[in-house]
Amino acid sequence: MLKRTRYRLADKVVDPAQCTILNDGNLLKVELRAMQVLLCLINHAGEPVSRDMLLDEVWSGGEVSDNAINRIIGILRNQLGDNAKSPEFIKTLPKVGYVLIAPITLVKEVTKHEKFATEVIAGAELDVEESKRQVFKRSLFATLYQHAGKMSILMAGLLSLLLFSVYQISHNESSESPQHIKTELKRLTYLDGQELSPMLSTDGKYLTFAKRKLGEKNWRVGLMTLGSRKTYFLDDPFDSQGYPAFSPDGNKIAYLSFNFGGGCQINMVDINDGEFGEITKITDCKSIIQSISIAWHPSGKSIYYTDEDHQKEFLSEKMIFSIDITGKNKKQLSQPYSIGGGDYLISLSPNGRFLAVVRDVNWDKVQVMQLSLETGNWQKLFPVELALHSVGWSRDSESIIYRGKGDNLMRYDIESKSHIQLTNILQPILSPISSPSGGVVAVLGKLYDGEIWKLNYPFDESGDSPLFVNNKPVEKHYIASNGSDSRPSVSLDGKQLAFVSTRTGESQIWLKSQDGTERQLTYFEDINFIRHISFSDDGTQILGRNNHQAFIYDLTTNTVEFIDIQGGHELYSVVWGPDKQTIMAAFDILGKSSFRLVDIKSGEISDVLAEEVEFGQFSNTGQLYFTQRAKDGLWTIENGDIKLVHKDFVVMLDMSWTIVDQFVYNLAYREGRVDIDRIDLNTGQKVIMKFVDIPLPQAIAVDREGSIFLGIYNESNTNIVKLDY
Repeated sequence: MLKRTRYRLADKVVDPAQCTILNDGNLLKVELRAMQVLLCLINHAGEPVSRDMLLDEVWSGGEVSDNAINRIIGILRNQLGDNAKSPEFIKTLPKVGYVLIAPITLVKEVTKHEKFATEVIAGAELDVEESKRQVFKRSLFATLYQHAGKMSILMAGLLSLLLFSVYQISHNESSESPQHIKTELKRLTYLDGQELSPMLSTDGKYLTFAKRKLGEKNWRVGLMTLGSRKTYFLDDPFDSQGYPAFSPDGNKIAYLSFNFGGGCQINMVDINDGEFGEITKITDCKSIIQSISIAWHPSGKSIYYTDEDHQKEFLSEKMIFSIDITGKNKKQLSQPYSIGGGDYLISLSPNGRFLAVVRDVNWDKVQVMQLSLETGNWQKLFPVELALHSVGWSRDSESIIYRGKGDNLMRYDIESKSHIQLTNILQPILSPISSPSGGVVAVLGKLYDGEIWKLNYPFDESGDSPLFVNNKPVEKHYIASNGSDSRPSVSLDGKQLAFVSTRTGESQIWLKSQDGTERQLTYFEDINFIRHISFSDDGTQILGRNNHQAFIYDLTTNTVEFIDIQGGHELYSVVWGPDKQTIMAAFDILGKSSFRLVDIKSGEISDVLAEEVEFGQFSNTGQLYFTQRAKDGLWTIENGDIKLVHKDFVVMLDMSWTIVDQFVYNLAYREGRVDIDRIDLNTGQKVIMKFVDIPLPQAIAVDREGSIFLGIYNESNTNIVKLDY
């Protein structure tokens, strides 16, 4: 694991291994690059640190703009509670650099309060294997902490100790404890921006990856010689490239190349002494695809890859194919799966006998499979209620490495069917990928920070124009915290905004009132994801989905009620029905998606409203509007028949569109940017609003006055690390 050394800066406790700063009892997560800069300042405390020193020690001599360094220093000052004009921590030395002026000591002991905050709240690194008894004990301590200072503290303590004693007796040493393995993480990249899809060459001398600078949309394939750290970037004529994969002999890299306006192909580039050579096209891929998975056959003469049916103009289920690197002998290895997104991710075992396949079987749920390349037999391994970016293999080809809950890496042993935790650090670690020889690298750091921005009545500027650029000021950081704030939903009167936040560690629903105060509403314990939150028309209730259970939060009583839906069917979306007594749920039953009304009190399910559907909402008149899986467009039902309302309409995500009165608002993705489309349901007129200098939004909420709230995702720096376990 990363070495555990902590520092005290004045009254703040800095933990580089966990990327946290303990500030006045609040544990703040720190961006990885910002922690690296702070650690550099700590190592030179009291001494001037020039920008050249930062480039050498943090970015290993890479090219970094002054704005990038200024942004990092700004983040550190904000999280340390510092002021640039009257600094107490980081002082700017004009034309020189920076100096850390705060008193600094090495932390040998922490207070009980600090120990609770870092270990109980944050789930700090385990020094020893932690058993179920220790987890249970910590949860009791957390309860005591929450009740500290109250008259009931003694009774709570006695009851807790009694429960803990009973738990210890019933779970003696013979009980099986979760397994953990000490894992060393060695950082391989120090570049500014985002690095994804890393892979080592078979001999371990080279690293390839996809990279883009923060704020840019184009990805480039990089090649680094690990010994000298010399890095080259591929010059490909298409807009963007990604998903590079080394051939078994390390002399070639296959990768995806695509244009945002259409055009997609899998290319191959020669590698000569750590430099890129000639580029050759292998095959075309579906023109609207911007993600793919590639693995080489052990012979180096063909590749496996994922793609969709080119005959379908819409996004469809992904399948596995093989093709010679000459572009000949294309074969389909898997069939389209009737539910979810199909087989979208593959990884070849080091022995060349198996493909690990990740199948999207339902919204927010995947199934990891194993395909034998010798027999063609499929084997289900384990499900994960996360969208995995990649999986890797252990060197012996007997285990799968993947990202588990809490953004740490796990190892699944195929024979024993057991899961072993490999990492336990607060900083997210994603996308493990194994080389042909089994060397595993992964991405360290979170890809995005979420916050919510506000636009006040932007469509007032549109006039009669079908296309305009929003020039009104934007309330940036309308909701922002040290966590991620996303999925906004606003009451029709605009007085309340509900959103999902991770500022306390786990995703919970929060509420921002008209006076600007923000408070936590839910305290869910069993959480994988929270989706589809929306207000009732009168603003007194919030509907949502926690995992696969629908719930309603009553703002008048501050209580949560789960809806016990009859039949045991797994739902994948919920919205309010045409009245306050029902909700509409989307189900997948025997491979067929459908909308059905559900009675809130009884949980009884009505007959099917529509089939082969994707997303749907009711207008305030009780009319249902929806999208279909196999067809673009916005649709409705009139007199029992399905009718097309608007042809040019595609929904990206469940919360990227909304209906308010007679208007539909939709975040429309066009050639690398996102516009807001507003369609008048009465006249069919569409108005397109373009943004100026706004990050890509992924969620939208609109009140009756026309104010728009956008869920914005800001990119964060990531690094590539190598795993030794």
